[in-house]
Amino acid sequence: MDCCDDYILAECNINDLNNIEIKNFPEKLSLKLHDSHGFGTFLFYEVQARKYNEKISLEFICHTPNKYWDGKWGLATYLEAIRKQVDFEECIDISDIELKDDWKTLSLIVYYDLPNRMDSCITDASNKIKALVRTAEISLGRFTWKNEYEQDEILFCKEIITPLLRRMKFLNVRFNHGTKEYGKDYTFSELTPFGDLRHYGLQAKAGNLSGGVNSQIDEIIGQIEDAFNMPYHEIGSKDERFISTFIVTISGRFTENAKEKIVQKIKKGLIGSVYFFDKEKIFELIEKYWTTV
Repeated sequence: MDCCDDYILAECNINDLNNIEIKNFPEKLSLKLHDSHGFGTFLFYEVQARKYNEKISLEFICHTPNKYWDGKWGLATYLEAIRKQVDFEECIDISDIELKDDWKTLSLIVYYDLPNRMDSCITDASNKIKALVRTAEISLGRFTWKNEYEQDEILFCKEIITPLLRRMKFLNVRFNHGTKEYGKDYTFSELTPFGDLRHYGLQAKAGNLSGGVNSQIDEIIGQIEDAFNMPYHEIGSKDERFISTFIVTISGRFTENAKEKIVQKIKKGLIGSVYFFDKEKIFELIEKYWTTV
């Protein structure tokens, strides 16, 4: 499309990047990609890929005329809500924003290091942008509960728990699922009025938790004990941290006296340090911390 001594602008289809490694992407190349579905966002129809210092930047570009916008909210309001959600994300930056012209613009960048494949990076970045758009819609009062949250634990964590904890302004929110979390799917902290950090652990479960199935109760009790007994480390720090509060969070409801049975079986010294959040409580927290932009 354009070129000079130190710059090449080209365009290709997404399928052309299948199995292409980042290390093989030329430093001087700026590559444009288009998708008729907006990479699943129905908003960001163009991605521009560049390589700099062994990193790939994927810039998702929304450039839309106000004249043809027929969304639920005004286009400027919608894009501003998305922009505000970027403040809660660690891996997405704002490249450009213009909301006063007739053509509204919002560009978001996601970065990836070596080693990685271009197609997998684009898929992952698209999912991050889609999740960001959804959190913006929730902040505007359009929260809809997906039935999948009650079967898919990972989806429940990524779309609900992670953004909710960040909007509650907890520090160092880390999703540890699949690693040696010792009962803690999440670790996070808050600054107390005394200037110290209080550390939390959270275990997330999909669906209901029944007191009538001993294996479920015993599993939770074991996770609670491990969570308090085993330390964890923050990224880049060798210091051990111990939690003082543990939260059992489920996407369904506690049935058959499940909470009471857990409290009866845990060590008495932990009573008052263990909390139980169900679907109803999550709705309350979303209403309080998330749906006000």
